[in-house]
Amino acid sequence: MDYRKAYWFEQPHMPGMFNVAVQPIVDPRDGRLHFAVPDSGIWALTGKAIKDTGDYFEFECNDSVMGARGGTYKFSALDIKTFRKETWKWIAQGKDIAECCQNTTDLHFWYRKNWPNSRVAEIGAWEMEENRRKGHRTDT
Repeated sequence: MDYRKAYWFEQPHMPGMFNVAVQPIVDPRDGRLHFAVPDSGIWALTGKAIKDTGDYFEFECNDSVMGARGGTYKFSALDIKTFRKETWKWIAQGKDIAECCQNTTDLHFWYRKNWPNSRVAEIGAWEMEENRRKGHRTDT
């Protein structure tokens, strides 16, 4: 999982319903996965990461907390080739996004710029403060 990337995922409780997750990050304070979903806001899933290869990860939601939204969410990093071939069709402004982005890095940047996850900065600030409190270096 890389908070600098955007991923597509299918909601386990709604087969066939795909969304984009922008800047996913796990909050070390409570283990929840936070990410921005365009036109929907910041989502927070309670559970744990069960697989992570960087460009693909799975997050198993705690059904007792998440209820009907529980299950295993599977996230695959967006890449420009797949986006232009298929993904743009189910994304608002998909055609415009595909045309303005020259490569995968541009695509991820476009999503971070237009749909940022505000929790990334908050969690980063908390981690920095925790490192200071523990006497760890924060300049590396």
